[in-house]
Amino acid sequence: MHTLFHQLIFTTKTKRWLILLATLEEEEHVIAQNLIEQTGFGRRTILEDLKAIKVYFSDSIQLIGDGKGYHFSFLDPKGYYRMKQALLDEEKLFLFVDQLASGKCLDNQQWVASLGISNTGFQRMKRQLQTVLTKHYGIKLRSKTNQLSGKEAGIRQFLYDFYFTLPLYPTVLQEHIRPLHQGKATFKEGPWHLDPMLFNQWLKLIQLRIDQGYFLPDQGIHRDLQTALVQALDQQVNLALPDPEKAALFLLSLDENQFLNPSTQQAFIQAFSPTKESYMVVHEPEGLAYQLFDTLLCLMERFFQLPPLEEEIQESRKKDVLLATFMGQFSAQKKRYSNTIAVSYDLTGPSALKHWIKTEVEAAGNERGLHFIDASLANHLGVLRQIRVTNQAQQLNSTGEIQLPTFPTKEVIQRVLSGYS
Repeated sequence: MHTLFHQLIFTTKTKRWLILLATLEEEEHVIAQNLIEQTGFGRRTILEDLKAIKVYFSDSIQLIGDGKGYHFSFLDPKGYYRMKQALLDEEKLFLFVDQLASGKCLDNQQWVASLGISNTGFQRMKRQLQTVLTKHYGIKLRSKTNQLSGKEAGIRQFLYDFYFTLPLYPTVLQEHIRPLHQGKATFKEGPWHLDPMLFNQWLKLIQLRIDQGYFLPDQGIHRDLQTALVQALDQQVNLALPDPEKAALFLLSLDENQFLNPSTQQAFIQAFSPTKESYMVVHEPEGLAYQLFDTLLCLMERFFQLPPLEEEIQESRKKDVLLATFMGQFSAQKKRYSNTIAVSYDLTGPSALKHWIKTEVEAAGNERGLHFIDASLANHLGVLRQIRVTNQAQQLNSTGEIQLPTFPTKEVIQRVLSGYS
């Protein structure tokens, strides 16, 4: 569930409804006791809310249940999301954050008038936001001017999470936020893969803050490292930004998938490690990955900030917890990639035959725990295994090629895939 999203919802009933709906959307079939455990709400409250939800969403959903368990499905997804979004239309905290981000500066009474709420309501809403800012981002609202105050990196992380990670916004904000999600970055070929979406999002945020006169501090004591990061970005894209902004943008835009490749891990460590141990050769894959994440965290800490954690952790333990978290995620991702194969097809015959072959190949792969993706749709194949499936007669099979008869049977496809896996 989206923690920040639910923390920004001020109306208790609306928050409950959206948490329940998020669980139902994900689970589809859920036992009532599991719903209680996952949401933390009481049984009577859940039963009453689900009855009201069923009436509110009417013909856009199917919600069947008898108090023991529930089945949820869409009948009109577009209508459902429109009605779900309408639940946020009176959530003024979203509007408050958006106008703070735009640089609007008002005192308490002016905000009360601007948002059209009572003074008591505004004070409660402000306290709710203040708790989120302090607990998760280490920043705060100034008491008189209501401006965001604290480390620039913390402010930017909060704004990034607000504009680019929430699943839903009030209707009045939707069109205003849309331009922030538009635009596609183009890069020159370089040694490092940058994620176009991350790059575009962070660049929009950097430009917003710079236009308002806010900059990341210059890292003079780490000049050599900053220069290396800036040069890495300059190799791939031409931007008129201060060096600290370029260094942070490079780190924030890195495509994590490239680091599944051990040679890329070692190259990154040697290029950017802030310690003399960067040139030590690490033979064990896990040791190399640990050194990579240690390097990345050191760089983020110096040129932006350590990534936020959901739970409260003592500052002295934060880096260790992050390292353990990243290693766990890396192991899971590595396992997933080891079972993922990028497939290209070179098939002959009518369209119906080609479609049937693709369907049967993917089904046979799934039975063996393999996950096939279309090689033509993958941005960076990196260390993914790649195969070519063909039903055209050839004299020799090349490495990474699956040769099928022109008109294969299902049994032949399963046998060939079994041999490959």
